[in-house]
Amino acid sequence: MEFKRELSLFDVTNIVVGAVVGADIYIASAITAGLLGPFSLVVWIIAGIFATVIALVFAYCSYYVPKVGGPFAFVSEAFDDFFGFLTGWSMWVAEVISLPVFAIAFVRYLEYLVPLSFPGEILVKGVFVFGLTTINIIGVKMAGRVNDVLTFIKLLPLLLLIGAGLAFLAREPSVFIANYQPFAPLGVSATGTALVLIFWAYVGFELGTLPAAEVKDPRTTIPKAIITGMAIVALFYLATNFIVYGTVNWTTLSQSSTPLILVGSVVLGTFGALIMTVGALFSVSGSDETGMLGTGRLSYAMAIDGLFPHHFRSCTRDTAHPGSPLPCRASSLLASRSTHRSPA
Repeated sequence: MEFKRELSLFDVTNIVVGAVVGADIYIASAITAGLLGPFSLVVWIIAGIFATVIALVFAYCSYYVPKVGGPFAFVSEAFDDFFGFLTGWSMWVAEVISLPVFAIAFVRYLEYLVPLSFPGEILVKGVFVFGLTTINIIGVKMAGRVNDVLTFIKLLPLLLLIGAGLAFLAREPSVFIANYQPFAPLGVSATGTALVLIFWAYVGFELGTLPAAEVKDPRTTIPKAIITGMAIVALFYLATNFIVYGTVNWTTLSQSSTPLILVGSVVLGTFGALIMTVGALFSVSGSDETGMLGTGRLSYAMAIDGLFPHHFRSCTRDTAHPGSPLPCRASSLLASRSTHRSPA
């Protein structure tokens, strides 16, 4: 099967950003405020450095192994099929389990705007999941364009919050400074715990490597997209949290389940709270959309290597080996290998 290379550098960069920026940024600041106070900002920087180093490893791997399946293809190429099997299945299980979680988060944020009954919640979750699934079924070009739009929309509220927060700093510098004092009111003993929580907010860049067979010039496009995407994520995360911890005292933040909505209400009033709620909805939607796009490609890559049910691959006659008993070869992955494995 020949894939159409529909995804550009812009599209893949948005996949990286869209996968990373999800619901975490909307809740993690409150959790870490209760662990470390304003010192959490330092941990956001450290976690960003750690995540960027790992992201660079993925960028390096995607340059040398620009194949569909991302981490599965990397490990299979570097070691053998057994370790590829472990990597692929572990990632697939993790991604599939996380996909419906986004539907739950979407409903929770939506209920800030519209009260929902139990049947209403089920209906919204169903529409959410099946709507995004339909977009991915239509094709990677459609999925890429939708993700571009969702990523742009999800970043707008954060950009608005940062701008309004800087205006608040200019008007009330004394309040901003007071909220950062003391800088580490609870000490730094919980740094490890906070680091794990915050690092999770940076995870997702690996999804940009999964649809390699549908990316234009993947050998250069994917590494550039990962580096650019992580730079954008780090800039937004650090700027947002700088505003969050300076606008609202850490004790108040630690008691909130929606810290960004709280900060939005402080700097922009009711309008700000509304904008941040809508931003959370688009942020969750974008993350789930990229997860679906990537998981489908991971399933395909494993299926054509015989490590996943064969129904997850598309079949085409092997024109290079017309007499072969394997009519469903995947030339995109197996062309560089000297041996052929029978599919499951």
